[in-house]
Amino acid sequence: MIDLRPFRAWRPVPHAAHLVGSRSFVSYTADQIKEKLAGNPYSFLHIIHPDGEMPGIDRAGHFDNVRAMFQEFTRKGILERDHAPALYLYEQSCAAFTSRGIIGAVGVGDYIEGRVKRHEHTLSHREELFTEYLDHTAINAEPVLLAMPESPALEAEMDAFFQLPTLFDFLTTDQVRHRFWRVDSLPHLATFRAHFNSMEALYIADGHHRCASSVRLAGKHGAEAGSPKSAFLAFLVPASQLHIYNYDRVVKGLHGLSPDAFLERLRHIGPMHELPDGPGTPAGGHVQVLLQGRWYDLELAPPATPSAAETLEAARLNEQVLGPVLGITDLRTDPRVHFVPGTLGPQACERLLHQGKADVAFHLRPLTFGELRAVADSGACMPPKTTWIEPKLRSGLTIYPLNDV
Repeated sequence: MIDLRPFRAWRPVPHAAHLVGSRSFVSYTADQIKEKLAGNPYSFLHIIHPDGEMPGIDRAGHFDNVRAMFQEFTRKGILERDHAPALYLYEQSCAAFTSRGIIGAVGVGDYIEGRVKRHEHTLSHREELFTEYLDHTAINAEPVLLAMPESPALEAEMDAFFQLPTLFDFLTTDQVRHRFWRVDSLPHLATFRAHFNSMEALYIADGHHRCASSVRLAGKHGAEAGSPKSAFLAFLVPASQLHIYNYDRVVKGLHGLSPDAFLERLRHIGPMHELPDGPGTPAGGHVQVLLQGRWYDLELAPPATPSAAETLEAARLNEQVLGPVLGITDLRTDPRVHFVPGTLGPQACERLLHQGKADVAFHLRPLTFGELRAVADSGACMPPKTTWIEPKLRSGLTIYPLNDV
């Protein structure tokens, strides 16, 4: 039983929505942030980066400035508060895909009791950072992306709303169209909530640290069930409308091996042959290796224990190549390793090697949702950066307040 709650969102006034919404802060370079701040006074980046280059400010002070700038946006009328609790339907579409789902608040109890299932480890220091952010700012503006099981009845209810006039409808410069609908009538809210009450589980697609930090916040304040701090903002999407891409690995240095010696070590792992026509989508159990301008296909050995997590190519690559051959024991901290989203294609790996920024690259296949679900259902976790999942949501379009109903 999933506790999906409507809420009174803070959101941009409709005519400014296309200017307010921003990508995740970490996806911008420093120069891009400066350009956005200088050229767009409505950008949500002004809220999450309110002190610019101000030196000497500590983390708590920075978060307090975020809160102050959020309040400034509300005073100026750039953001307005809905009068009644609502759920929000959202569609994101581009040339590559279309995804539709529901934005609402999900109770932290569903995470604590295992109904919101995870497939990644989290880091304590990042949980603490996000918890402090939520505590100081009292806003949750970047939804967790959750996959829900197929429900034809629920999707039919959603389809009926997608034929109605929108709350927002705009195109961003990356050629992605964003459309929103508000659901605030009591009968419709009851219907949507009933569908989720009958679901056994949801699966985190993106936002493990955001979920965990919301649980910490609720525990810190002893938040009662149904109170604002006992939930987190989420975008819930049917599993069929998630778009899962691979994450490739590039590594600087060969751990003291010559290229020929490195290739010889790989040949002892499994069958290997050159790919004269370049990379494609690797077969299951295979990775494609780029070294000195040449691509190779490497068949990895099957794992000793064929669990859902250990059979993944990313895990087998760690166990058979990255650790024993290249000496990489922790993907999260080793500076030699960088991750390339599959949306950029293997050509991005080729560019990094051509520029001398890496010496070897590993191209992996994208996983299926069934594989992700099997890992989460087993209680295991994937290696870091195993999947890149779309859609990527913009911040600031629906803001969940944590300090009142």
